[in-house]
Amino acid sequence: MRKSNQNENGFVLPLVLVAIAILAAAAGYMLTRGMAELQANVLNQDYQLCILTGKNAMAVLQAELEEDVNYSGTGVKVADENGGFYEIEIFKTSEKLRYMEVKSEYRAYQKKFSGEIELIPDAAAPSGQIVRFNWKMLGGV
Repeated sequence: MRKSNQNENGFVLPLVLVAIAILAAAAGYMLTRGMAELQANVLNQDYQLCILTGKNAMAVLQAELEEDVNYSGTGVKVADENGGFYEIEIFKTSEKLRYMEVKSEYRAYQKKFSGEIELIPDAAAPSGQIVRFNWKMLGGV
């Protein structure tokens, strides 16, 4: 019986092990990169929800101010429907002008909005109509 031509140098097994090590390193790199992107997306979503909480607070502010021109804000943190919190402060600068500050927070993010509201009060009722509402986002609290 004749022995078939076998490789006696034994380079196939180390070659396979090196190829598996390279594939494992590439898979680990891709997994790490994917997890980093996922974390960045979660943080971006939290940031956007913080801004949305502030915009929701300004919508509440507009509705309350049109019902009652003497509305002065919440005074405390109020829970928003998306899971954040906001606080509204309104300062009466004249009969027709109001200065507003809104602070919103969602998880680790905090934003502050300020602006000026011009309204026409109704003489017969405490309600009014908003003519102009200029606001800007200031950044973190």
